[in-house]
Amino acid sequence: MSNQDIVEQVLQTLNRRYTSRIMENVVRGDYVECLIAHALGFDWELTWASGWGWAAWDIEHVSGARIEVKQSAARQTWDQSTLAPTRPTRFDIAPRSGYWIRDGSRYFEFPTPSRAADLYVFAWHAERRLDRVDHREPAQWQFFVVPERKLPEAQKTIGLAGIRQFGSPCGLGGLRDAVKTALPDRAYLKNRIHQGWP
Repeated sequence: MSNQDIVEQVLQTLNRRYTSRIMENVVRGDYVECLIAHALGFDWELTWASGWGWAAWDIEHVSGARIEVKQSAARQTWDQSTLAPTRPTRFDIAPRSGYWIRDGSRYFEFPTPSRAADLYVFAWHAERRLDRVDHREPAQWQFFVVPERKLPEAQKTIGLAGIRQFGSPCGLGGLRDAVKTALPDRAYLKNRIHQGWP
């Protein structure tokens, strides 16, 4: 078997992780970030797709606006029953001490723990039934778009009930407009109002 044959088999194996109806958490995170970035359009870019896999946010606009994506699903790969159990859902929103800049040459430290993104998009897949669940299907996802400034300042996690207080979810087709509406004016983007933020 040639090296090229092995590479092709590896890629086919990896691809199966993203084409499963029920994806494991890490793989599903990549999938949802891609889904959102492509729905937002050409002027948005995945940070890891441009070689910045350690970025403190997931998607960046040409204006410098930053989006952090958080996702969860009711149905997990380890669920055995026909109907997945109801379990509490929490999303990590903890402020951080800082982040590594794009070229990785230095760590930018916040004066106080902060969040680097302007917006959070919380993606929730609520389908619990084994015969209907499909994490690949955009229509099965709900998206909650929340400006970072509305999140409780020092809170480390937030549940669905907390997110719903900020408004109703939208589908993938409404995501671009929801993000456009929720973004602060350019003068108030995080990369502009904090002097020295890379």
